[in-house]
Amino acid sequence: MAACAHRAAEPAPPEPLVVVRTVKETPPAELIRCPVAPVGLPAQGEAEIPPAWRAAIIRLAKSRTEVADQLGRLIAWHTGEDCRSGVAPPG
Repeated sequence: MAACAHRAAEPAPPEPLVVVRTVKETPPAELIRCPVAPVGLPAQGEAEIPPAWRAAIIRLAKSRTEVADQLGRLIAWHTGEDCRSGVAPPG
């Protein structure tokens, strides 16, 4: 009976990949300091902004937010300090 022949053992799962980060030197303090958010526009008042300018202002504001978020994550990764709360994350 060919169906009863021994099967080859299943291969062992691969070892987990270990990633080691080596930091050659600590960056200067001004590069790992949390950025200060600028004061926004006043809630009261009006301005007439052409649609193209308004769209560009919105794009710039969103871009600034994304860059600040990316910098905050980089600082948290390097120092353990969470820029959003000013408290180091647990762990």
